[in-house]
Amino acid sequence: TGPMSAQRLLIPTLRALLIAFALFEAVNIRLYAVRTYGRVIHEFDPWFNFRAAEYMVAHGWGAFQAWYDHEVWYPLGRHVGSTTYPGLQLTAWGVHSALAAVGRPASLNDVCVFLPAGFGALAAGFTGLLAWEVTRKPNAAALATAIMAIHPGHLMRSIAGGFDNESIAVAAMVSTFYLWVRALRSDASWPAALLCGVSYSYMVAAWGGYVFVLNMIGIHAAALVLVGRYSARLWRAYSLWWLVGTAGAVFGPARYLVGWQPFQSLEQLGPTAVFAALQLWQLSEVMADRRRLDATETLKLRLRLFGYAAAAAAVAVAVVLPEGFIGPMSARVRSLFIKHTKTGNPLVDSVAEHQATPPMLYWHYFHFTLFVMPLGLGTAFFGKSDAKLFLIVYTIVGFYFSAKMVRLLLLISPATSVCAAACLDSLIAFNIEALTADDQPPVEGEEEEAEQPRAISPPPQQPPQPPQQQ
Repeated sequence: TGPMSAQRLLIPTLRALLIAFALFEAVNIRLYAVRTYGRVIHEFDPWFNFRAAEYMVAHGWGAFQAWYDHEVWYPLGRHVGSTTYPGLQLTAWGVHSALAAVGRPASLNDVCVFLPAGFGALAAGFTGLLAWEVTRKPNAAALATAIMAIHPGHLMRSIAGGFDNESIAVAAMVSTFYLWVRALRSDASWPAALLCGVSYSYMVAAWGGYVFVLNMIGIHAAALVLVGRYSARLWRAYSLWWLVGTAGAVFGPARYLVGWQPFQSLEQLGPTAVFAALQLWQLSEVMADRRRLDATETLKLRLRLFGYAAAAAAVAVAVVLPEGFIGPMSARVRSLFIKHTKTGNPLVDSVAEHQATPPMLYWHYFHFTLFVMPLGLGTAFFGKSDAKLFLIVYTIVGFYFSAKMVRLLLLISPATSVCAAACLDSLIAFNIEALTADDQPPVEGEEEEAEQPRAISPPPQQPPQPPQQQ
C-alpha cells in the first residue's frame, strides 16, 4: 500500500504544480513589454481608456456618466457615458481603491498597465474549469489551463499595457460559459445560474462582444431542446440566468449604452424568444403531468400553446408596439453575414481588424492547437452531456464568426484550448494504458492455474502394422 499511496499523492501534486506554474507563466509572459519598455500604456484605444479611467477616479461615477468630452472627435466631441462600456474603468478604479484600502497604494497608471496580465491568468483558470465541466477529467483541466495561459490568440489582447476592453472581457466570457454549464450539472446546481447572470452583467459592462455570449447560451439552450435533452434543470437555469443577466444589462453600468436592446435589437431577440419558449415548454410539461396525457396528447397541447403565443406576439408587434420599436442589426453584426465593404458604415468598413480572416492567421494565432483541436472536439461526441454539447456548439459557431472578422479570433481561444486539452489527455491516457498493460498482475484464478503443474500426456499410440509377407 505504501507505493500505491505515494502514487496517488504524486499525480494530484504534479497536476497542482502544473496549474500553479501555468497561472504564474500566464502573468509572467504578459510582462515582457513592461520589462522591456517600462510601465507604459501602448496603442491608441488603451490611452483613451486610461484617460477615461483618470476622469472617473478624479470626478466619480456620476460625473463620468454625464461627461461630454470636447477634446475627442474634434470638433464634434462625444458623450462618454453613452458611448463607452465602463466595465474596464470601473475595474481599474475598484482595484486602485482596494490597494489603497489595504495599505498597498499604487498609481492608477500601474494598475491599468498590470490589469490585463492579471485577467489573462483569470481567463486561463476559468478555461481549466470549463474543461473540467466538459470532460470531467482533471488532467484535461490542467492542460487547458496551461494552453490558455500561453495561447497566442488570447495573448494578443491581454499583454500588460494593453488597457483595452478585450483584456478583461475574455475572462468575463469564459467565467460566464463555465458557470452556465456548471448550472446544468445537476438539479442542485441552480445557484450557479445566478452567478452566471452576474458574470454576464459584468461582461455587458466590459465589452460589446457580450452579444456573442448572449446568443451562445441561447443557441445552446435551444439545441438541448432540439436533441431531446430538455429538463426542468434547463428551464430553471436559463430562466435565472436570463432574468439576472438582462436586468444587469438594462439597469447596470452600461445601461445608457445598452438601453432596451435586449427587447429591441434584432441580434438580441433570439435569446429572449428562447426564454419565452422555455416557459411555454415547461408549462406544457406541468399541464401534461397533471392531466396524465400521453406523448401524442402532450404534443398537441404544446402545439396549441405555441400557436397562441405566436399569434399574440404577431398582434403585439403589428398593433401594440410603436413603429420602429424593433430595430435592424447593427453594422458590425451585418458585416458577419455580408461583405464588410457593404455594411454602410465607413468607420466599420475601414478598420483592418474588421476584415475577413486570412487562413494563415489561424496558424499564427492557434499554432499546434489548430491540428489537435478537431480530435479533441471529436471526443465530445462520445458520452452525451449538456456541457459537451455546449463545447460542440461553441466551437462550430465561434469558428464561423472568426472567419468573418479578424478580431473575433479572440473568441474561440478558450474553445481551442479545451479541445486541444481533451485530445492531449486522451492521447496520454491511451499511451499510459498501453505501457502499463504488460505490468498488470494476473487475475487470481489465472495465477492459481499458472502455478499448477500440467500433467504430461503420453505420446499417441501407433496403430498395429500388418505382418509383412516374405
